[in-house]
Amino acid sequence: MRKALDVVGMPVMCLQTGETIGTVRDILCDPTWHVRGVLLSEQGWFHPGTYIPSERIHAVGESCLTVSGKDAITPLLDLAGIEPVGIVTGKTKLKGKAVVTASGNILGRVEDVYFSANWEKLVGYELSNGWIADVTEGRKRFSAPPSVIVGEENLIVPD
Repeated sequence: MRKALDVVGMPVMCLQTGETIGTVRDILCDPTWHVRGVLLSEQGWFHPGTYIPSERIHAVGESCLTVSGKDAITPLLDLAGIEPVGIVTGKTKLKGKAVVTASGNILGRVEDVYFSANWEKLVGYELSNGWIADVTEGRKRFSAPPSVIVGEENLIVPD
């Protein structure tokens, strides 16, 4: 398993030219938690935003993410109809949301997420109960259930 925040901030290298073509700003998932790609730039007033679709990613290494060519950069508009969930950006970002069970128990706040080894799907959350608890007890790991309700402030998970 790999953590999302280990990839956010990584340079994106083009294998054809050897140049850095961007920096990973976020990892984008669809509502079924499958990775759709990595965000390079967010949407703005005069900028449509760009991302690299997961099928165009050659490899995710320890130091950088590689793509075969510059043509891997795709406008965010190509994700029309899908409301991607970001880890650290966007209106539905996961980081900082409280994880609450359907019976009303707060498990902690999302600090990071885990992906499968092949970067195909989100498989778990790293939860915090504050920095003192992080130091004394460590952070909790919680497997991602198949159904999660993503609210503005909370993630609702089954019991």
